[in-house]
Amino acid sequence: MREILNDTRVKYQINSHEIKPVTSKSYLMKCQAGNCFFIKKTELYTEDKFAFLKEQGITNVIYPIKNTNNKYITTYNQGLYYLTDYYRDRQYSNQHKAVKLSRELANLHHNTDYKKPLSVEFSRKKVEELYEYFRYKFSTIELFIRTVEAQPFDEYSIVILKNYQYIILGEKKIAALHKKLIEHVKSRKSVSHSFIHNNPKFNHLINVEGSDYLISIDNSKIGIPSLDIAKFYIEAEDITLDIKSLINQYFEQYDDDFYFDYFCFLVLLYYVKGININGKDYVSSQSFIYAASSIKKFIETFLS
Repeated sequence: MREILNDTRVKYQINSHEIKPVTSKSYLMKCQAGNCFFIKKTELYTEDKFAFLKEQGITNVIYPIKNTNNKYITTYNQGLYYLTDYYRDRQYSNQHKAVKLSRELANLHHNTDYKKPLSVEFSRKKVEELYEYFRYKFSTIELFIRTVEAQPFDEYSIVILKNYQYIILGEKKIAALHKKLIEHVKSRKSVSHSFIHNNPKFNHLINVEGSDYLISIDNSKIGIPSLDIAKFYIEAEDITLDIKSLINQYFEQYDDDFYFDYFCFLVLLYYVKGININGKDYVSSQSFIYAASSIKKFIETFLS
């Protein structure tokens, strides 16, 4: 922390006197003039990401302050970091933030949108790799269930076996979605790609003087926007909100089922991937129950 503090005096000409950790990668810095700054450690390609967004005229992202080298990202002995003004976010309910976050993601996608054909070679390979992971995970789950059935029944056995039906239902839906995605790829259709946030959390949206901004784009990339919406759904699924209407409203902008199919495929992937089955114990049973109930809820909401 002390090294970063000294570095900002040279690279930003800021006379700071205090720096406190916020997370393992971010800090709050106070300067002698009384104003505050936010510092975050980052990676090499973040400079290109901010530069790209600036070139595209994106205004709903908080940009770093440029250093004396006219760069967003600053190098120091321990790595890379960027510095922004510190903004005190207005407090909203998660329901309110979910609506705002979905809107700002849609704006980001729309304003960086371009189309390119799906590559039969690359896209099909990617879909098949994901599906192979599904098949591997389902085979592991099936072996786990057989083990549970062979052991004396207890409180863990009951809840696991009771919820297994929803995992099986998820497997069937995934197989159907996989088939549809392969057909999409085979048709070589042109598909919208855009700049995606890739980590759309409620705390990655802030309100400054009445305007909403996305922050923490370090994991962002160019990709198919369905990925952002899948992660957004998982972030918002447990709050009291008409999430179905919000998601459907987003996908109404496309005249192709591909984006919704891919969204569903990705959501189910994250749920299945999150199942932790190390043994018949509390951790495994809770992980199994959470995934099963989430899969059931998602299928009833979007795939019934």
